[in-house]
Amino acid sequence: MCGANETPKKPARAASKRSSRKPTARPAARPCEPVRPPAPHTQPPPYVPHCAHHVSYVLTVLDRLVPAGTRCALIGAPLHSNVGDSAIWLGQRALLGALGAEVRYACDLMSYDAGQLAACLPDGPIMLTGGGTLGDLWEDSQLLRERVLRDFPDRRIVQLPQSVHFTDRANLTRARRVFDAHPDLTLLLRDRHSLHRCRTVFEAPSLLAPDLAFAVPRDALTGGAVAHDVVWLAREDKESAKGPPAGRGAAREGRGGPYVFDWTREGDDTDWRRAKEALWRSRARALCRAGSGDPSGAAPALLAAYDGLARLQLARGCRLLTAGRVAVTDRLHGHVLALLLGLPHVLLADRYGKSRSHWDTWTTHRPPTTQWAWTETEASRTAQRLLETAGAA
Repeated sequence: MCGANETPKKPARAASKRSSRKPTARPAARPCEPVRPPAPHTQPPPYVPHCAHHVSYVLTVLDRLVPAGTRCALIGAPLHSNVGDSAIWLGQRALLGALGAEVRYACDLMSYDAGQLAACLPDGPIMLTGGGTLGDLWEDSQLLRERVLRDFPDRRIVQLPQSVHFTDRANLTRARRVFDAHPDLTLLLRDRHSLHRCRTVFEAPSLLAPDLAFAVPRDALTGGAVAHDVVWLAREDKESAKGPPAGRGAAREGRGGPYVFDWTREGDDTDWRRAKEALWRSRARALCRAGSGDPSGAAPALLAAYDGLARLQLARGCRLLTAGRVAVTDRLHGHVLALLLGLPHVLLADRYGKSRSHWDTWTTHRPPTTQWAWTETEASRTAQRLLETAGAA
């Protein structure tokens, strides 16, 4: 969603510019109703069965852009505690592996180095990580995206599935200038609204693809012990529509309410923190090796550290969600992980509408234990109904 301040392209300018660009094939479908592609030639690994159609869809889209045997770079490994981004990272890694692609360079927001990328990958596509950061809500991620596009005008660059939202016209204008200047950029969007906006504003080919968290391997989805009837995963950041429900944690549950938390708050589990610190040290050692003149040799250790951190955060998120018999959330990836885990849950709106747009695009054939609610009161009542149904079963 580019917001109320978006500035559409001028037809005359767009037409003249496209004449000088490399030819690119756009799908023949309407912007909001893309044609479903055929099944991929690559069989996906054993993902969660009821979400396998999402994996097959995105494999087909990526197969057009990343042929088997491709050597590529992957930009934007998550270091923060947002579990959803860790799920996306693991899904990306699994999908690229299924396509036979080899990641020769990877970095996070703090470690990008154009010289090292060029040394590790003299040619080949650059993949920008998926998520909800295309726009100006999360400035650091957007600025890195634009920097990579400027640094590598001669490479194919694929923006993996994103939601889009700009609030400031100047930021949109700057992004459009950078995006439109690149001759081989492809944008993948994870909801129809973002797809329509990008096709309206940017010249780069834009394609619909599911969120890559659907491709998390089954062995990374580990549940925990049930401790509550209802858990409420509530955003505490700028994307929260109304802020979290009143009260937190066990104190609220003691008054008969759900257990309320946000998974961006890490706990104080000593063993978990030691494991995280060990992976951070592994990342630091790999970056030192890269900075000492061996970026290619450092890549496997760096990828191992990124993968380990993502698995650690994802396991924590799964334990938090499965601590309840039913979950309520306004986090998109709380919804995606609950689907993957087979957990009855209710999804609420976020502030900018990305959850609803993703719901409308991909969750049409949801199981009956997955419900939408417009208000917290409706969510609470729906959660109680799901709880009663689960108890009866």
